[in-house]
Amino acid sequence: MKISKTLLALLLLLGGIARAGDTLDAVIGRVGDQPILKSEVDRQVQLYRMQVPQDPTPLDSLQKMALEQKIENYVMLAQAKKESIFVKDTEIDEILDQRIAEMRSQFPTEEQFTAQLKIEGTTVAQLKAKHRSDVKNMLTVQRLIDRNLRSQVTPPTTKELEAFFASHKDSIPGEPEKVDLSHILIAPKPGQKSKADAQAKVQLVLKQLKLKKPFAEVAKKYSDDEGSAVKGGDLGWFGRNQMVPEFEQAAFALKPGQVSGVIVTQFGFHIIKLLEKKGDQVHASHILIMVAPSAADIARAKRTVTALHQRVVVGQENFNKLAKTYSDDPEAKNTDGKLMGIPVEGFPAEIKDELAILKEGEVSDVIETPTGYHIVKLEKRYPAKTPTLESVKDQLVEYLKSKKMQELYEAWMKKLKAQYFIERKL
Repeated sequence: MKISKTLLALLLLLGGIARAGDTLDAVIGRVGDQPILKSEVDRQVQLYRMQVPQDPTPLDSLQKMALEQKIENYVMLAQAKKESIFVKDTEIDEILDQRIAEMRSQFPTEEQFTAQLKIEGTTVAQLKAKHRSDVKNMLTVQRLIDRNLRSQVTPPTTKELEAFFASHKDSIPGEPEKVDLSHILIAPKPGQKSKADAQAKVQLVLKQLKLKKPFAEVAKKYSDDEGSAVKGGDLGWFGRNQMVPEFEQAAFALKPGQVSGVIVTQFGFHIIKLLEKKGDQVHASHILIMVAPSAADIARAKRTVTALHQRVVVGQENFNKLAKTYSDDPEAKNTDGKLMGIPVEGFPAEIKDELAILKEGEVSDVIETPTGYHIVKLEKRYPAKTPTLESVKDQLVEYLKSKKMQELYEAWMKKLKAQYFIERKL
């Protein structure tokens, strides 16, 4: 089954409510006269697996959970009919327009959005028509919940907040230590020889592939991506917005079994093989040839950072002007190298060690990390704070309101289910 980005988004939004036109298959549940098809449940499980692939929950458990969600959806639709709840066509149109706009915004241009629809064999009007009943059902359920439950959920009282905080304060995370820094990064950059070496390796790989050597075998031998090379270049399944744009565009343009030309990204040269394609997900392998700095490139970067360190410490030059001019951190051009309110835990270990001994206003020695050479100036330190009721009040209010809502929903749903004929075959 082809699952477009639009369809995927709408299905997730709606919880996979069944649509007319689904293939008739085994009935595995029923609410009143409304059958629940195995294909509906399987589709919902499939979508969940695509979104949360790391969840170890067994398939049969996911199927039972999906069936129960379907049952609850149909129970609520039946109850909404009993309570004469309806939605206007204009409300349905508004939601459909919003979802289409969200989908359109994920494409760089209108032309690319239109091209994707064409690939999927549909149009905006057809998508709206196809999902109209889904949106109607979703709004109907929301209105039913608003009427019966949401109005009963009131903010927790001060006494409730105090009691919850007192009993849970040991498990509520505090505010971590943070710092304001000025920062210069000098990253070793590949010189002409490094680039020429990489391009020669790319040509060698292409030659091997032209000789019909298995892609996986060539990837294992030549790819610089250590994580995927051992698996023959296999990157597994991925969707849009998970890879850098150049890689994603090339991968999604391939047909299963097809191998790309040389794709250049910030990581180096890639040759991609598309293994499978399912809806808005692809399964691909790649061979990465990185353009690594040579020893001479690294030595040149070290000389540059040492000179800058001297200009800051001995020459007393303005740190932020130097950062704006020389730092390889792309943000430095806009921020003058200032990093504000950054949790210390987020820095590499080498920088954390240096921050531990710096006082406010002091400049570090040159720090070497895998990304290059750094100079940091500690501008201000914000000590870690243990949580107080005042500091986490807003989060606690939202959490306790959500908890109340869930408790009300479960009790209400239990009563509703008792009023309808429900059959489960899983």
